[in-house]
Amino acid sequence: MRCRNNLDERQLLQRGNVFQHTLILLVVLLIANAFLKEEGIVWAEGMWENILIVWAAISLCFCEFIFLEIYPMGKGQTAFYAVLGIAGMAILGMSFFHLAAGTESLTDGYMLTSQGGMVLEAVFLIVIFLVSVFQKLYHRKRREDEDEDEE
Repeated sequence: MRCRNNLDERQLLQRGNVFQHTLILLVVLLIANAFLKEEGIVWAEGMWENILIVWAAISLCFCEFIFLEIYPMGKGQTAFYAVLGIAGMAILGMSFFHLAAGTESLTDGYMLTSQGGMVLEAVFLIVIFLVSVFQKLYHRKRREDEDEDEE
């Protein structure tokens, strides 16, 4: 079967390692959540426990992709990270609007409310975007330094 992306062998191996790390984190977080529930500890309201666990794993995956410079979607990957950042900022803005209006709070006792879950989800999205931006800035600075060294 022909590979549809332009990843070289090294990037394909690294992509497999990223997915392995993501799966390990996902399993560890789900097991930890199961033990917490068994002890009667609920740290987030409703489905937000599972949603936040999945977003934590997705964030790890995308940040590792960025650090290792693996772009399975090609040049469109940068635009995708920008869209994630914009979505995160929009979610964060809406959440802060609700918090400022006093209609909802982040926590109820020691448990995250749905609004608190949305804030954490927005933070995960924004972190992916910021890692992408910092990686681009780092590479631009490094190329400028290399160009200066060559002259």
